[in-house]
Amino acid sequence: MNVVLASIDCLRPDALDSRFLDGQKTKGSFYDTCIVQAPFTSPSHTSMLTGQNPHNHGVRWLIDYHTDATTLPEVLSEQGYNTAAFIGGYPLPTGNLDEGFDTFEHITSIKDWKEGRQEFGPANVLVNRAINWLDEHEGEDNFVFLHFFDLHFTLRSEFGKRERPDFDGDHIYKNVEQYIGRQKRRYYEEAEFVGRQLEILHELVDIDTTVITGDHGSKMPGEHGYPWVYDSKGNRVGSQFRAVELYDNIIRVPLMFTGDAFSSQTVHKQVRSIDIVPTLLDALDVEHDPVDGISLLDGELPEFAYSETYHGQLTKENKLTHKMNENYDFGWNELDSLVSIRSNEWKLICTANGDLEPVELYNIAQDPGEHQNCIDEQQDIAEEYFDKLLSLIGDDDQRYATADEVDSEVRQHLEDLGYI
Repeated sequence: MNVVLASIDCLRPDALDSRFLDGQKTKGSFYDTCIVQAPFTSPSHTSMLTGQNPHNHGVRWLIDYHTDATTLPEVLSEQGYNTAAFIGGYPLPTGNLDEGFDTFEHITSIKDWKEGRQEFGPANVLVNRAINWLDEHEGEDNFVFLHFFDLHFTLRSEFGKRERPDFDGDHIYKNVEQYIGRQKRRYYEEAEFVGRQLEILHELVDIDTTVITGDHGSKMPGEHGYPWVYDSKGNRVGSQFRAVELYDNIIRVPLMFTGDAFSSQTVHKQVRSIDIVPTLLDALDVEHDPVDGISLLDGELPEFAYSETYHGQLTKENKLTHKMNENYDFGWNELDSLVSIRSNEWKLICTANGDLEPVELYNIAQDPGEHQNCIDEQQDIAEEYFDKLLSLIGDDDQRYATADEVDSEVRQHLEDLGYI
């Protein structure tokens, strides 16, 4: 049996127009609203591979992360599966998720500084390695995890060179409009490319069960002030289109399961990244310990989804980040840390710069673009969701903590990728 879990970094639900990805939606169970538990790579993937929220698996930051939680490949290894991961980008390889895999390859065959992906492995190389590995283990039980980095662009890279673009008197990038259009076009071109590579994988190898999803989305022109970020007081504090906000364009990704265990259906109600592990293990008839997620196999759906981004708080006490902020006035130290709780009708967003403070409430059933903050008009609902949020996170004290300092090399990696 061959099982594949493909995570496409920055994948939005509207990026599934390739022939293969669009076809997968009709072959199995397609959920168009899967809510990730963090909008950046390492904590989101840890939730994806453990079935746990960040306050339980312990990964809250991008680099040098560590979790003691049991991972999906560890469970499958105990069941006799061969396990392999082929990773296309940074910073996922900086933690200890590799410990659950027999084979773990971080592929860096392309040096792509102009589009902000640094040294990364393009989808065709990852798929080629997966095909060869599966051929080597033909006739055995195999699990392959693929992390595609092809869609991970940064705004700065759109200026065609590593030097920072010039700012005008209002601290706005000069001539930014022409580059915004190019970023959007390149995003969908790469989504099409990844889809073609996954199609090749399924043509050349018999895959019994496939899961396709993303670790977070990506903000696009016209959405929440793209590319600008605003703090809870309405001040513009920097430019970024991933990792630092909890709007649906960042935390909503598609999720597809195909295989004999999955019926053909399209579900518009929300599910979560933490539901992948219990659902897949149930489909494979593998017993497992309880996790934060639930199995979707029999139609049960979660009422609430939790998401967090401690990007702002974790850089606030970092001396190197302070220095960069002084040099370039990017405003990263003023970014809010945020937590949210979401249902199919409402989403509450709270700042987490210490004590939680409710700041935004959206009726996403009627306002899916999250244009109208109605926290003042719907205080009863805000209080109800705030109480639910507090009960969910319990005594988690991350909102009072800060990250360790990073060295100059790591800072450069994060900066080039658009994280700081």
